[in-house]
Amino acid sequence: MELIRVLVALALVAVGSGSPPWGPPGQAGGKFKPGWNGMARTPPMGWRSWNAFGNRITEQTFYTAIDAMVAKNWTVDGETVSLLDIGYGSVGIDEGWEGCGMGANHTQHYVNGTPAVNAKFPAMKALVNYGHEQNMKMGFYQNGCACGERLEKMINYEGDVNYLAAMGFDAVKLDGCGHQRNMTLYADLMEATGKNYSIENCHWGSCTDSDDSSCPTVDWCPFNWYRSSGDINAGKQSWFNNLQTTIRFQDWSSPVSRPGCWAYPDML
Repeated sequence: MELIRVLVALALVAVGSGSPPWGPPGQAGGKFKPGWNGMARTPPMGWRSWNAFGNRITEQTFYTAIDAMVAKNWTVDGETVSLLDIGYGSVGIDEGWEGCGMGANHTQHYVNGTPAVNAKFPAMKALVNYGHEQNMKMGFYQNGCACGERLEKMINYEGDVNYLAAMGFDAVKLDGCGHQRNMTLYADLMEATGKNYSIENCHWGSCTDSDDSSCPTVDWCPFNWYRSSGDINAGKQSWFNNLQTTIRFQDWSSPVSRPGCWAYPDML
């Protein structure tokens, strides 16, 4: 056990020496420092559909999930409570809502940048409103893997964020499969809506020297939590191996994983 403590300490010291070699040049002028939007002051707690259902989801999946989150059928310290009562306050739509091929030139976005939604989600705003009525925060998913668009377009960034605002979502998971991967630009556009969103960077722990980096710095974190690993799988060591990928963000004196800018290993 003592050897493990020493090895972890050495790893953390190594992480803390010098500035991390990632993030965009100029660090977006320091505009998006960790915690810039006031969201996720504590690590986020909630439910997202992917690990349970993959892309096999419908609107009803989330009505059922919301009802389950607010149902008082758990006993904690002698009290009957719901998952919402003990802090699990969000429900997130993941892969499976996209209308692949329904947009311009058989893409997922219409000409005006609005993302196409498939027939399994005929009333998205009503679903979001239902979640809010139950005091749940509602999360969305964009730049996904189902359609995998191959061209980066400003109008698609704008359309994605406009849709978030129009539907009333509170949070969004931004995947790395499509070509809308500029996290600074997404943050700029979300800020311009006048609403603060909880933003998840799901770029699989890929630390690059551009705005698509999965890894923040002390001066640049235009998201609120970021994947430090690849996808979890059913292997016995998968969760443990993923957990180790957070170490480099946890310097003893000045951690990069901090309130408003959390490292997370899929799916903890």
